[in-house]
Amino acid sequence: MGDIPWGPCYYCGDEGPLRITYFRFPIKCDCCSSSHSERVEHCSTCEARMPSQTKVYINTKKLQDPIHEGLFTKLP
Repeated sequence: MGDIPWGPCYYCGDEGPLRITYFRFPIKCDCCSSSHSERVEHCSTCEARMPSQTKVYINTKKLQDPIHEGLFTKLP
């Protein structure tokens, strides 16, 4: 059985047991596997909402030719 994450909620800041929600984006980045995802840790009281900002790490070569390098793809 795994440990339950503990810490401050991303939304309200209350400290306690946390739930984890992942938001996926149709971008092939260098920081995640097949598509970019953002992990948000929140308490059971707060509803998970899409983050207003996300950090994505991308190889510069992909930025110069994003279509050919497969930077943008459709999510299933």
